[in-house]
Amino acid sequence: MISVILPTYRREQILVDTLRSLELQLRAGDEILVIDQTLKHEPSTENALLQMTDAGSMRWIRKSTPNQAEAMNVGALLARGEVLLFLDDDIVPSAQLLDAHRREFGEKSSPPATCGQVLQPWNDQPLEQIGDFSLRFNAAFARRCEVVALMAGNFAIRRETFLLVGGMDENYRGSNYRNDSEMAYRIFKRTGQRLRFVPEASIRHLLAAGGNRSFGHKDTWGGIGGSIGDYYFAVRSLSPAAAVAHCVRRFVKEPLNRYTIRHPWLIPSLYARELVAFIQASARIIRKPNNYIKSLADYRDLLPE
Repeated sequence: MISVILPTYRREQILVDTLRSLELQLRAGDEILVIDQTLKHEPSTENALLQMTDAGSMRWIRKSTPNQAEAMNVGALLARGEVLLFLDDDIVPSAQLLDAHRREFGEKSSPPATCGQVLQPWNDQPLEQIGDFSLRFNAAFARRCEVVALMAGNFAIRRETFLLVGGMDENYRGSNYRNDSEMAYRIFKRTGQRLRFVPEASIRHLLAAGGNRSFGHKDTWGGIGGSIGDYYFAVRSLSPAAAVAHCVRRFVKEPLNRYTIRHPWLIPSLYARELVAFIQASARIIRKPNNYIKSLADYRDLLPE
């Protein structure tokens, strides 16, 4: 049985469309859990979600404070299925999405987790070549393979494995960049197994407004969450030498791109942002070095189903 878990934030009709397309793939015992962090929906969205809840096709959990990692952990704690499938809320799923993930966990040599294919708006078709099978892995890849990588918007894992490795790291806040990479590296370290990339489990990601994009553009101070997340991942997950190289490379290169070169007055401010981000990432590690999944009672911003 699969529990499909969708954390959502500031999404309206596109959330409804995503849920309706996923409903068609449910088998007996499957469920959909929407962990909704939107304070107030448009009336049409509210009505549609109420109708689906009343029909029993989904469970609608309201959470007042937006935090993707917490929402994913809450979904895992509430889930009834053996396998958790985490999906973005602005997608068009392939017709075999759920069954493609499901088949992998039915095999004797099942992986600790699966990552499905993610086609972005600029991917006219799946990619035949990629950078590598770790940090530079591109989930638009066309072929099955073993990876140390995840795309948080389309991955599945046994519930017991998710709890064993500690769930998502709740030190990630805001735009959550690299939270999936941190999770993938932790799964590999704890289980000694690579994750399986399953291109048949495909989604088209629509990159709609809302969600992580609510926190600000990457070339502004509003995008500092992405910088914090990248430094945090490097320090937590890489070897000391690799972490230093990763952080220095990011610090030097991130403020320099086509947009900022055309707007050079932004560059000094972005270098300051990178410095602040590294300090904040380090502070999170020092203050809460093991900020993983908790008991359900500890998530005090949940409203009753």
